[in-house]
Amino acid sequence: MSPIPMSPLYRKVAWRLVPFLMLLYMVAFLDRVNVSFAALTMNRDLGISESAYGFAAGVFFLSYCLFEVPANLVLARMGARRWLAILMVVWGIVSMSTAFVHTEASYIGVRFLLGVAESGFYPGVIYYFTFWLPRALRTRILALFLLAVPLCNSIGSPISAHILVLNNLSGLRGWQWLFLLEGAPALILGVAAWLLLADRPNSAHWLSAAEKQQIEDDLKREGAVQIESGRQTAHVARDCIVYFLWSSGNYGLTFWLPRILSVHGASNVSTGWWGSVTFGFGAIAMLWASRRRGFRTLPYLFFASTLGFIAAGLSHSVLLAVAGFSLAAMGILASLPMFWSLAASRLSGKAGGAAIALVNSVGAVGAFAGPSAMGWLHDVTHHYSAGLWAIAGAMALGGALVYREALKAPVAVPRSVD
Repeated sequence: MSPIPMSPLYRKVAWRLVPFLMLLYMVAFLDRVNVSFAALTMNRDLGISESAYGFAAGVFFLSYCLFEVPANLVLARMGARRWLAILMVVWGIVSMSTAFVHTEASYIGVRFLLGVAESGFYPGVIYYFTFWLPRALRTRILALFLLAVPLCNSIGSPISAHILVLNNLSGLRGWQWLFLLEGAPALILGVAAWLLLADRPNSAHWLSAAEKQQIEDDLKREGAVQIESGRQTAHVARDCIVYFLWSSGNYGLTFWLPRILSVHGASNVSTGWWGSVTFGFGAIAMLWASRRRGFRTLPYLFFASTLGFIAAGLSHSVLLAVAGFSLAAMGILASLPMFWSLAASRLSGKAGGAAIALVNSVGAVGAFAGPSAMGWLHDVTHHYSAGLWAIAGAMALGGALVYREALKAPVAVPRSVD
């Protein structure tokens, strides 16, 4: 695959689409992970055990996985503008309704419905990029889009922690205000998406006729490339396993960080700021990784996260735990754009799109497994160390599986878009 330089046309497309889609994804990600802060008081109020909390946090991803492909089929029929807008409004309503759950069963049920509502957004955006950008640019733009994840955690953590201070305001608990206030932006941005997004380049009023034709010609030339089958099935199978392990680590960290820091003595508010520090380091590492041309550091990023989780499991103070979690976040988040760039560099055409969807679906199962295993291991051992070390083992295995492939993979992506 020959690298395609970032022309003024594609720079224009990137600036028009990526910042707004990043904002949408930040809201989506916040609404799926804000239970990590709500749990600091909600679990006690509703009598939810650590195992049940871990299961409910992860069950989101089971429904997400089940409805991901059907949601993309609807997007192809309805168009990205209307479908993404509808999804945002629906998940905003579901997220806000979490404020009114009263039992463990209703909490799990709402989390399942939230997964259904969000299932079409992330894969829908990835699919949406294929309408606008050639593949060689797509992976780099994807890396920038994914900066929304650490930015959301870094900005959202202190916000979530401070919302909990609104406890008993107008008769509502702090965690109820959290779901209400953080679910509402999805409703507003859903309307904005309907008004601002264009389904495809040919319906974008901000592109000239010549620019629309240039994008169409570039994508047609890309579609003419022949798919090299060979060992592609083995590559996809390995990518599925690696992404399963990565997702276990990523969401084990995201959903359990506040709980573990609170056990070490951090207050609810300070937990938010420590979370901001942790994912701030992750954001810096991801930005660094998005500018790399090769994949040689990918396995070492997995191993760095392994060391971070081991250190967090051994720590007995907030500062040491934050240091371990920061190293884990840096390894996990910096490895994400490299992993997807490596996976995409071996794939093309419709088969490539199907393979990426499969890898993402298996990763969703890992996102269920990691938080659930953490909760179960805590209830069995009455300590968080066992879960952290289990996740460390998963990340180490992921690094070992990707080691040889990362070292021999050719560089197939262009330099940064800036």
